[in-house]
Amino acid sequence: GRRQLSDQYAKLAASDGASYDLFGISMAIDGDTVVVGAINDDDGGSESGAAYVFRTTDGWDTHIELKLMAADAAANDLFGYSVAINGNTVVVGAVQSDNGGTGAAYVFRTSDGGATYNEVAKLTASDAASGYQFGFSVAIDGDTVVVGTVRDCVYIFRTTDGGATYGQVAKLTADDVTNGFGRSVAIDGDTVVIGAYQDDDGGTYSGATYVFRTTD
Repeated sequence: GRRQLSDQYAKLAASDGASYDLFGISMAIDGDTVVVGAINDDDGGSESGAAYVFRTTDGWDTHIELKLMAADAAANDLFGYSVAINGNTVVVGAVQSDNGGTGAAYVFRTSDGGATYNEVAKLTASDAASGYQFGFSVAIDGDTVVVGTVRDCVYIFRTTDGGATYGQVAKLTADDVTNGFGRSVAIDGDTVVIGAYQDDDGGTYSGATYVFRTTD
């Protein structure tokens, strides 16, 4: 009979999973493709991290599994701390990449329907500094990638060549925020939403969400 929404279709796990990999610390889905972060995977060095892509063509009766890693993977990168997917593009945050918690976000694309993914860009903040943890949160819609940090700022990147290259087009901040701006981000079309869970307008750490729109 027809499956109900409450029915479990599948339980996904890394085929090479190991103790303390923390598979599932981040997740994203678009259509029949699921992306899962595992920040303590050790294939690129201790706690270098990985992201897994699962795709089904039969309603999760079966699926294929791919493992994504940064081309410059290094110990303690925590690649997979955040993940996002839209269409043929996957974005993965690595909050400890580039030493001292500067952070980076990696963009992967598939041109063969999800059979393989290639790293096409490594995104970093133009004013990156130690402790930014750039990549703490990531989101993508179409040609635009949003990357959050722990330093109360969010960066916007866009591609104009179909995903071959990405350029930073904006840095978003909020004048009245005390802490937490950018720990969560989302995008749809012309609108970016940014969480600030420690905003104080309604009391200590009452929280807020900021909405930004582009008209150009």
